[in-house]
Amino acid sequence: MLSRKSELAQRVLTALTDGYEVPFVDAVQLRNWADCPEDSLLPLEEIARLILSTEENRTKAASEQD
Repeated sequence: MLSRKSELAQRVLTALTDGYEVPFVDAVQLRNWADCPEDSLLPLEEIARLILSTEENRTKAASEQD
């Protein structure tokens, strides 16, 4: 099950890949969920990829501890 962060990041990546505009509210939320203030200045695609990467790493770490 994807987290809300991952769902938004995936939705943004899909919109950008398909050539659609990202809704303003989604863009702001994605920037708010960036891992650090500096990351919030990156392009939306990079922020989304960083969020997905971070979430994936957390999921792997959690499953390895079980």
